[in-house]
This record gives sequence, structure tokens and C-alpha cells, in this order.
Amino acid sequence: MTTHVGIGFSEDTDSLAAGVEAVQVAMEQLGSNDVSQALLFSTSRHDPILIAQGIKSEIGNNVPIIGGYAVGVITSEDLGYDGYQVGIILISSKSTKFDLFKVDGLHDNELACGEDLGKQIMNSLPENGDQGLMLFYDSVNREGKHLKLNMAVPLLKGISKHLDESVMQNLVGAGLVGDMSCNSTWQWYNNEINQGSAMALMLSGGLTMHTTVLHGCRPASDYHTITKAESSTVFEINNRPALEVISELLGKDNDVPWKEYSFFVTLGVNQGEKYAPFQEENYQNRLCLRADIKRKAMVMFEPDLVAGSEFQLMRRSVDFSYISERVEELFENIPEGKTPVFAFYIDCAGRAAAYCGADEEDAGAVIEAIDGRVPLLGIYSGVEIGPIGGRPQSLDWTGVLTLFCE
Repeated sequence: MTTHVGIGFSEDTDSLAAGVEAVQVAMEQLGSNDVSQALLFSTSRHDPILIAQGIKSEIGNNVPIIGGYAVGVITSEDLGYDGYQVGIILISSKSTKFDLFKVDGLHDNELACGEDLGKQIMNSLPENGDQGLMLFYDSVNREGKHLKLNMAVPLLKGISKHLDESVMQNLVGAGLVGDMSCNSTWQWYNNEINQGSAMALMLSGGLTMHTTVLHGCRPASDYHTITKAESSTVFEINNRPALEVISELLGKDNDVPWKEYSFFVTLGVNQGEKYAPFQEENYQNRLCLRADIKRKAMVMFEPDLVAGSEFQLMRRSVDFSYISERVEELFENIPEGKTPVFAFYIDCAGRAAAYCGADEEDAGAVIEAIDGRVPLLGIYSGVEIGPIGGRPQSLDWTGVLTLFCE
């Protein structure tokens, strides 16, 4: 192999020291190999300027960097969130070319930013060979009086206007957010520190990306139809108030008040054959952001549930055995001649045990399933992007695990 990685982690409360510690651990693993690309993440408790200073004090100013805030960080040995976690991966590769792209002004301008980003990527595509794309964007818009979320659906739509299926099907990504209070998100892009940006890393050459989606949800109802919606708000289901219908679907023993439907109610859209056996990779999950009790409506995380959309109520699983099965399947399906080099995991922050009330961490099950076969870096995100039905889709309550192989 010509590709090597080093992964570092720190929970030091001093931002400068945390950056130094994390990158030194990664450099020790990387050995004498030159750094081709760095991915950097930390929680919002850290000062982004001091983190960057700590990193650059060890690797210099010329190493390309991409990343930003995350609710938490995951590695093969460490898992933490809502604290002072910092994670970095240093990649050294003689077989792979890394290209970085960025657009600013994402707030309230997702479609146009997506088109701009897609055009930049299209103009840099190599004539031959595989390409993989990693997309990281600022999830949080605090420019106005009230918190808003930047939407992945129009961002992806804009990107896809300039990239064909062969490129889009190898896209994974995350909506970055540094804490569950959705404070302002900072992003690193080379020597810049930004907000309101969408960034992409394109890999072309030796490294290829192979991805599996870990929903942990199964359908718990028949299909139902949204009959009235506007932007990200669902007003009616089956021509009745949305909250009333969801309450009935939850069952007679349901005692969850409407105001607690946020981050609890999960709707699934099947991108595959309607009544075929359940296939996790065909389902796109959508979480309720909040309940609009006055109008008996649900505000969703994205604006893609429109009048005519069919969905099923999804039931979350507390059995993590499905994770080991999906991870094993991912390793077994690596093409002949390819060797896994490292893994990157994007995990919905809402799946963390402290936030969903689980007894165990789903990310811990991922670590156990990988079992040290490759180094792992992961983040807790606001939105996950992964392949559903052969196309990249924004996802909620989902884990997206990618193996990078050479």
C-alpha cells in the first residue's frame, strides 16, 4: 500500500494544547510519511483559532485541511461527545490526488451554493478513474433573529446539476454542528476559518470509497400520504391534521405528548419497491424537528416531504446486532484487489446514548464490529448524507460508515 493514516484524539480543555496533542498522536502513527491531507473536527467548546494554531505548529501551514465543529468524536479507542473532544486524521498517499472546494454564503442560499460547488468539482474532474466526494457544510444559520437550519436537500440538488450519477453515487457527507444547542458552527478550510460554508473533498486515483447506511429503524406502519405541506412543515396526513394521525399511529398506549415529538418521531420514505422485503439501504429517514401544536403540524428537518409523499412510521431498534451484520457485509463486499485502509463514520448526534436514552452507544457497536481491522475516525453530526437508492440523500437518525480502500 502507498496510503497510510494516523488518527489523533484529545480531550484537553485547553484548545491550543488539544490541537497539539491530537496531531502529535496522529503523526506518531503516521511515522515518517508526508501528510497529503488532514481532516479536523472538534466540539464547540474549543476555540477554532487556537485549535488550528496547535495543529499547524506541528504540521506547518501547507498541509491541506478540511473539517469543522462536531457534537463529538469517535476513534477506534475513544468515544465522546458534548465535551472537549478533538479528532484528526492525517492521510499520506502517493496513489491519490486530493482536491478541496468551498463556497461561502450558504445561509438561505443552499441551491445556488450547491450549483457553484458542483460546477467547481465538475471543472476539476479527472478524465478517467474513480472519484469519491466528502461534503461538509454548516448546518446552523444564526444570521437572523431566530435559529434556522441550512438544508441539505437543495444543496445536493444544486450539486447534482453539474455532476453525473457515477460521481454522485460516491458522495457522503455531514451537516456540521458543534453542540445540541445549535450554537454557531466554525469550519476549517486550509488556512481559513469560516462559517456558512459548504466544503467538499474529492479523492481521485488509488483510494476508493465503499459505504453502508446504518439506520437502526424498521417500518412500524403501512404507507400513509402527506396531503398538505409547505417548505419543511407537514400540515396534513391522509387529509387530517398531521399530529393527530401520528398520535394514532403510535398506538393506544402512546403517552408521548405532542411537544415531545421532536427528535422522537421518525418517518421513513422507501426509495425502493413499495412492498418488497425491507432493505435498509432503500430507506430515507426524516426526523421531526418540532411540533407546531397550534396548527397540529410537524416541522421536519428537511423540506422534501411534500404533498403526495408516501411514508411509513419508523420504529427505532435497541438491538445493535444489525450493526455487526452490516459492517461484516461491507468488508465482505470490498472488490477483489482492494485493501481497506481506514474508515470514517458519520453518526447522527441524536443517536448518542445520552440523548436518545439508550443503554449502549451505537458508535461503540461500530467500533466493536470493525475490531481494529482498520483505523477509524468518526463524528457526531446534525445531518448525515449517504447513498439511498443509488443517490446521495440527506438522512436523519442514521449512521453512514465508509471504508476507504486502495
